[in-house]
Amino acid sequence: MATSSKGAGSIVSQKRQQQIKRVGVYTTAILVSIFVTIPVYIMLLLSFQPPEVVFSGGQVNLIPQTLTFQNFNELLTTTKTVRYMTNSIIVTGSSMVLSTSIAVMAGYGLTRFDFRGKSLTARAVLFSYMFSPIVLAIPLYVLFYTAGLLNSYFALTLSLTAISTPFAIWLMWQYFQTIPISLEESAWVRGASRWRTVRDVVLPVARPGYISAAIFSFAVAWNDFTMARVVMSSDNMYTITVGASLFLDRVSVGWSETMAVSFLMCIPPFLIALFLQNYLLQGFSVGGLE
Repeated sequence: MATSSKGAGSIVSQKRQQQIKRVGVYTTAILVSIFVTIPVYIMLLLSFQPPEVVFSGGQVNLIPQTLTFQNFNELLTTTKTVRYMTNSIIVTGSSMVLSTSIAVMAGYGLTRFDFRGKSLTARAVLFSYMFSPIVLAIPLYVLFYTAGLLNSYFALTLSLTAISTPFAIWLMWQYFQTIPISLEESAWVRGASRWRTVRDVVLPVARPGYISAAIFSFAVAWNDFTMARVVMSSDNMYTITVGASLFLDRVSVGWSETMAVSFLMCIPPFLIALFLQNYLLQGFSVGGLE
């Protein structure tokens, strides 16, 4: 009796289903790539060409004719781009370290210590992440104004940490659950303290988890606009996201310079995604975020 190549209850054969699935995946990947690549290409094009060349003939010239660093030189010499970038690096680095440290400690505590309402606490932490930053902006502004901390790195760092920490804690809580307690018990039997066990045993194993939390905290802080605009009132204290938006209101800074500063803003996230993508994928997949 001849066997059918079709699956039970299926009109389309298994091989045909796999081919359709493969074509669908490739088509989606190509469309997404085109959708992402075209804006990036235009940004690079405007960044490395003089404005008079790009907009010659009353329309954007999408074929590069001359390449120059004139736009970047204009940014570095006539604007506060360096200052804005420095502010972003300071605030982002501080927020990333603080948020990741809190997430590691809180995630480990939620995993290894039993107390009443532990599961409810973990879910409440994640629920707090659902609030939009603008909801927290006004209360934080009032608190910092009362304490006299407005227009300071400290205030903006705390604000960004408050936004990114809840999800980072949830991520570390999920990731620490994948680490067997037997590893720590083996160290305790050999006389190691809990702190040394965490430092020498748990943290090396949890590296993909807390690197993923750090990358997430970096993305929140680096791309933030709302908190920086609310907390900072001085032009010298603005981050690069706020500073770049101000360029559109200046007569001396055109679209080419604006695209150039946008390109500078993309460099740090691109480098992190390029060199740490494996840790990011491991952290989110093993951390139980299906």
